[in-house]
Amino acid sequence: AGARRLAIDTALGAAKLAASSEDSPAVLRQKVTSKGGTTEAALASLAASGWHDELVAAVKAAEDRGRELGAQLGRD
Repeated sequence: AGARRLAIDTALGAAKLAASSEDSPAVLRQKVTSKGGTTEAALASLAASGWHDELVAAVKAAEDRGRELGAQLGRD
């Protein structure tokens, strides 16, 4: 339960920070990522694996499908 709570609280904190800041999420991430730290290591690993591109493609697919469903609902 501790790891679950940590993950939820981390996501909520990040969302609240992003919602209340005028900085972009990329700038906020840079501000909270310590040079040589654990987050930097994790992000480097994800980038090396192509994870970012896969995530962008997944979000784009969801957006496209949402538009398709919206168009279908608009016809009823």
